Amino acid sequence: MIVTQWKSGLTNDEVLLGLIISIIGTLILFGLIFYYLKRARLIEDTPTSRIRSAAQGYVELIGGVSAGETGTLTAPLSETSCVWFDYKIERYKRGNHGNWHTIEKGTSEQWFQIDDRTGVCAIDPQGANVITEHKRVWHGNTERPNQPDGGSKFLRVLGGRRYRYTERFIYIHDVIYALGSFQSIGGGRNIPSNHSVTGNVIREWKENYDLILKRFDTDGNGEIDMDEWEKVREAASQEAENRRTDLAAAPTVHLLTNTPNKRRPFIISNRSQKILAKRFRIYATTAFAGSLVCIYFAITLAI
Repeated sequence: MIVTQWKSGLTNDEVLLGLIISIIGTLILFGLIFYYLKRARLIEDTPTSRIRSAAQGYVELIGGVSAGETGTLTAPLSETSCVWFDYKIERYKRGNHGNWHTIEKGTSEQWFQIDDRTGVCAIDPQGANVITEHKRVWHGNTERPNQPDGGSKFLRVLGGRRYRYTERFIYIHDVIYALGSFQSIGGGRNIPSNHSVTGNVIREWKENYDLILKRFDTDGNGEIDMDEWEKVREAASQEAENRRTDLAAAPTVHLLTNTPNKRRPFIISNRSQKILAKRFRIYATTAFAGSLVCIYFAITLAI
């Protein structure tokens, strides 16, 4: 009844615009329903792998956080010690409809590690959807929270600009859930053939042809003949085998990164697997309720 009365005060153009907006809103919300449900199902259905024996590809890991090779980070606004952060600085603009506008933001890209007691895996957080319970929001009167503001407190309150600072963190010793692309490097894995490495060695040597002449031009005629090229290939093959031996002796390094497939999200969170899945299902339910409201308004406007 309320909607019918509201509709009666609209022009035909306004009704048409409202109908278009309702239909578009319905389509967007239906898309969000499937988006969130798919993530909930991925989290629930993907088995947890052990780092030591994880298959190469899309995996789920759970482990304790430690700093990467370069150590811990310091968050830029609060100077909090962490292994990952993102931050945002907003300024409040006054007016008839005062609101907050982002003037600066950033996200750390330094790698950190997780340990599940079977192995250690480095995590490259670039491109990840990071969901963390560690969040801090506070306000101030300067663009940066540690800047001197100057002036009296009365003038700052009366006419000074208001700023809002937001930071999120992942700390050392957090237990995190991670879903992404897993690969192991070194430890004898994916070593190229002797033939392939030999070709690379010869190409490297050709970049300095004078050294080849000095080493292999036994007759001193300034050229490498067929017999001498055979010696070049033999020496390059031996160098290639030495390099392959070094690669085989290199320790295994495990790495979790963003996925090339957009249908497989890269998720990092210090919330449990169960809470994450529940959260995405709540989002899907909210989107479904919103779509019903949009459908109701579309039907009401159409009749």
